[in-house]
Amino acid sequence: MAIALMLIPMPLAEQLAVRFRGIATRLSSFYPGLQYDLTNAHIPQSPEVYAFAAGLSALVWALMGLFFAVLFVVVRKVTGPLMILAPFLGMFIMWLLFYVLLLYYPRMLARSVASKIDRGLLFATRDMLIQISSGIPLFQVLSNVADGDYGQVSSEMKKTVNEVRAGTPLSTALEDMALRSQSKYLKKTIWQLITAMRSGSDLTNALKGIIKLLVDAQLRSVKAYNAELNFIVLIYLLVAAVLPTVGTTVLVIFSVFGVLGVTPEIYTALVVGGMVIQCVIIGYVSMRRPKLYE
Repeated sequence: MAIALMLIPMPLAEQLAVRFRGIATRLSSFYPGLQYDLTNAHIPQSPEVYAFAAGLSALVWALMGLFFAVLFVVVRKVTGPLMILAPFLGMFIMWLLFYVLLLYYPRMLARSVASKIDRGLLFATRDMLIQISSGIPLFQVLSNVADGDYGQVSSEMKKTVNEVRAGTPLSTALEDMALRSQSKYLKKTIWQLITAMRSGSDLTNALKGIIKLLVDAQLRSVKAYNAELNFIVLIYLLVAAVLPTVGTTVLVIFSVFGVLGVTPEIYTALVVGGMVIQCVIIGYVSMRRPKLYE
């Protein structure tokens, strides 16, 4: 699996982590929950190997930053203690930034997997309800969902079906799926199915309750996004319309008193800054948008 910003290949990291086991163990100790995130993100490496690869990759990025910092010092002709302190301080900050980002990446990837599960879970549970209402056994229903086109839900179901076919009891395999998944709605779905199986109650009633829970959750997410979008649109209008006009007017007024003139550089910085902020807002809106049927 390709990992963003990871410059060190995992096979090489595995070889180096064996030689520098002490350093790899200390690097992994910075984030005790790394093993859990790697499991949920389906990254097969151990925490020590991944942390060591993240540290080396961050060091490569930091060396690139050191090169540009030295170039800045030379071009600007910086003298004094800052000439030595600035490059190495920038190198350390860049290493720490990329290292923390790479350590946090498995959690972001696991959340992405969980969101994919949530998007296909409603359709999968409706299919399961129809099949169970028709008298099909639960294991066959899970097999049909695993062979269906429900995205990440089918992948998770396929692992459970393979465990059952290998000899694991169905309830135990379902428990394993609930424990390894980071989707809270899949966890609730599986635990309700397990409870219904062990208590001998009707599975259709449990699935109906799960479907209602999923529909209500999607409606709540859409309403919350709608309420948040109204405020974001207001901020966007302020940045896109008010900031350039009011900023230019203020600069013109200041230029009358000789405080700050409207130079091409300042006006260009004002326009470019507004464009960057608009792009950030658009990206944030796209990121926050509920992805229910993709």
